[in-house]
Amino acid sequence: MIERVFGVSELSQLVKKRIESDDALRAVAVRGELSNLNWSKTGHLYFSLKEGEALLNCFAWESDAQTFPKLAHGTKVVAYGSVGAYTSRSSYQLIVARVQREGIGDIHALFEERKKRLAAEGLFDIARKRPLPAFPFRVALVSSKHAAGAADFRKLMAKHRPHVRIVLCETSVQGPSAPLEIAGALGRASRLDVDAIVVTRGGGSFEDLFAFSDERVVRAIASAKHPVLAAIGHTVDQQLADFAADIHAETPSDAAARMGFETRVLRERLGEGERRARAIVAQRLDRLGAKLEASLTRSKLSDPRQFLVPAQQRLDALAEALESARRRDLEAKRERLAAALRRLSEQDPRVRLERRASRFRELATSLERLSRERFAGWRRDLERSRALEPAARGALESLRRRVELQRAKLDGNDPEAILQKGYAIVTHDGRAVLDPREAPPGSTIRARLARGTLSARVETGEPNGNQRIG
Repeated sequence: MIERVFGVSELSQLVKKRIESDDALRAVAVRGELSNLNWSKTGHLYFSLKEGEALLNCFAWESDAQTFPKLAHGTKVVAYGSVGAYTSRSSYQLIVARVQREGIGDIHALFEERKKRLAAEGLFDIARKRPLPAFPFRVALVSSKHAAGAADFRKLMAKHRPHVRIVLCETSVQGPSAPLEIAGALGRASRLDVDAIVVTRGGGSFEDLFAFSDERVVRAIASAKHPVLAAIGHTVDQQLADFAADIHAETPSDAAARMGFETRVLRERLGEGERRARAIVAQRLDRLGAKLEASLTRSKLSDPRQFLVPAQQRLDALAEALESARRRDLEAKRERLAAALRRLSEQDPRVRLERRASRFRELATSLERLSRERFAGWRRDLERSRALEPAARGALESLRRRVELQRAKLDGNDPEAILQKGYAIVTHDGRAVLDPREAPPGSTIRARLARGTLSARVETGEPNGNQRIG
């Protein structure tokens, strides 16, 4: 029987006191494989010790962590310290004072072996890496639509670079099937008409991110048709996909910041380019005009303009060509800006809501029209049924009379009714007797009456015509 109800905080404090008062837990040595190494801004070290499916959270003060040997994900160690409780999360942890290395874990050994082998093939060479385009307008995103990294990337792109269209090549980013799916998504992205490919997901343990160190994924990145930017986890989580990519971003947010100029900056640059082009043309015309006037002033010809006619014509042709080139350049920039603004307007939630509202009004009108038609049909059916009611009653009465007539005929032929008149049904050996010869003298017969049955022995029998038998 429960004698007391604890508050969450009170129970956490009680468990903490019990753990810290247990002498067996004050000085322990725990063997495991390092995972999730994370140095805090204050210099303290957080990590986990892993063994099979079991995971133990660990904490080390900065002063103690400075004395530890060089650690890496997958390093097998023996950690010495005491067990403590973290009451805010109702969990326990190992407060580590000393660490001794034992070796490198299987998954990390595989990582290092694969890294050396693929590097020897040249897949990580700087010479083969391509720069991102300065003005990307269409980007393929290889990730899961539920991944935190993909959500951060798309949110920042929509906020600062809405002119860039994001095409999602969806794939799982964790689990046994993830490497094959990621490689397939990269293949689909390479076949798209895009300017770059972004491969991303949020942070996680080394094991969670290991799908991005699969050889199939690395080769798919190396053979991608477009420049690949990888932003997988965080800087400390670097996987082989990051080494193979053309560009490595520390976080998904950093990847978004590398996707060319912001829409605002592009508009400013277009405006500045137009102003500079106008100023250059005006300045060029002023200089040419000044040269022309100086030439006319210095000339000793009676009509120096005749001498300058060819030059003037060449000047006019050059000015016209320059103005035409300027117009074409401005028109091309306006078209690119208009296309970017159209893509931006397509993402405007007001436009999408108005389309849905228009569709809803159409459906409401169709539903109202259908309801009126159905109601009118039901009314016509009701009126027809009312008109048929007298005929139905007559047919029913005729049918009732026919049934009564048939019932009377059946009642007249009912054997039970005949028995009620004093007749009997005589049987011998289970068969009805119709002829005296069927029941010879001495045989036993049964006579069924209206209220019972008689058994009798045949003495004599007389068929029609008074002929005796026996």
